[in-house]
Amino acid sequence: MTSPLNSYSTGTVAVAADGTTVTGTSTIWLTAGNVKPGDLFQSGHFVAKITDVTDDTHLVILPWPGSTLSGATYAIWKESQQRIVGETYARDVDKMVGALNTSGYFVFVDIADTVPDPSLGDDGQYAFQPTTGKTWAKVSGVWSYLGIYKAFRPRGAYDNAATYSYGDVQTTAGSSYIYINETPSAGHTAPNPTYWDLMAAKGDPGATGSTGAGYGGTSTTSLAIGTGSKAFTTQAGLAYQNGARVRASSGANWLECVATYSGTTLTITSDKTNGSGTLASWTFNVAGQPGAGDLSSANNLSDVANIATARANLGAGTVNSVTAGTGLSGGTITSSGTIALALNNATLQAAPSNPAGVASFVMLGLGSTCHITPIYSTRILVTISGHASNGGAGTFTNLTIRYGTGTAPANGASPTGTTATTPMSVASSTNLTPFSLTTIITGLTAGVAYWLDLSASPLSGTSSLGGINCTAVEL
Repeated sequence: MTSPLNSYSTGTVAVAADGTTVTGTSTIWLTAGNVKPGDLFQSGHFVAKITDVTDDTHLVILPWPGSTLSGATYAIWKESQQRIVGETYARDVDKMVGALNTSGYFVFVDIADTVPDPSLGDDGQYAFQPTTGKTWAKVSGVWSYLGIYKAFRPRGAYDNAATYSYGDVQTTAGSSYIYINETPSAGHTAPNPTYWDLMAAKGDPGATGSTGAGYGGTSTTSLAIGTGSKAFTTQAGLAYQNGARVRASSGANWLECVATYSGTTLTITSDKTNGSGTLASWTFNVAGQPGAGDLSSANNLSDVANIATARANLGAGTVNSVTAGTGLSGGTITSSGTIALALNNATLQAAPSNPAGVASFVMLGLGSTCHITPIYSTRILVTISGHASNGGAGTFTNLTIRYGTGTAPANGASPTGTTATTPMSVASSTNLTPFSLTTIITGLTAGVAYWLDLSASPLSGTSSLGGINCTAVEL
């Protein structure tokens, strides 16, 4: 017996007494060449020759001389004659030669050749050139060209600068074309039957589907812009639902409110409008529902329900109404909500001519020059100053500011008007004695002209006044 080369013992085996089939568990007998006919199967003290390898888990042996085995260990002694060097390769070469002689086995054509070598192949065999896809069949000892057989190669949209080969597929204007010329080339736009074959043409547009019900709609019903119920005749099949808010527009004019829709009648109970007039060309659109306290810019906030409450909520403070000509200008709203105004108050600065001397209790006639019209107030601050003299020694003159409306009294007129100060006694002599009377007059009426004058009452002699200045400021 030839000495074993090596052994294989992976897994376990089962075999019946006097049986010829060995079943393996976790064994790889056939695919890896671990077992070949002629090897020896051993378990325990018994050995049997292997006559065939069915698959990775089944062997055929000569009748097993030992007792029945189950889950037993084993050993395959590799001493088959098939393991002699060269024998396996000889069998593989024999298979290859058999394949070469099989009808349909391809003879490959080199890239540099245009036809197969005539000495190769037998009748019924094929020749193939992988680089071009060209195929031949040998008939009666001669290679007969069958054509090009290669898979499609998608190339996307057509590129006029690209080179295309047989089987390339490109798209032009929505249709697909396949390159059919055996010679690769560029610059041949489809359709060109020399180079391209139509694979799939672009289909015709399908019929337009139904758009279903929509909003919009028009009407030629003649109706006036205004509130209240407005019934329009319009198209049937619109999408408006009862209770939707709809706006009917005609140019810049519109009316809107919650609507009802039935058949061809759309009725809008208008509560908001813009513009005016009776119109007969309308378009409809869905409108948003106004929020609480909705205001319109066209109404300049006159649609505020409670102006005082709105002002308080805005923190705008209280604003008194101011009419034109009251002496207020530059009005601005401050951060605190009050109004800051500049006051154009009335003022007086006059220097009347020296009045004639008086010898009795009379007016001096200053009012034609000294006068003021209050603009916004009922109060003025008045100052009249000058100097007094009298020809008699040791005498004095009582001076009083008076005011009134209408024609100012003349020099020497009887005392008149309203007394604004108590009499001021001014000592007078041949020398000049200065004087100045100041008072605040109240209870005046804005917009009314008031004259300002002095009444003089000399104790004796004739009193004369000069260098008089009248100053008045509205408070």
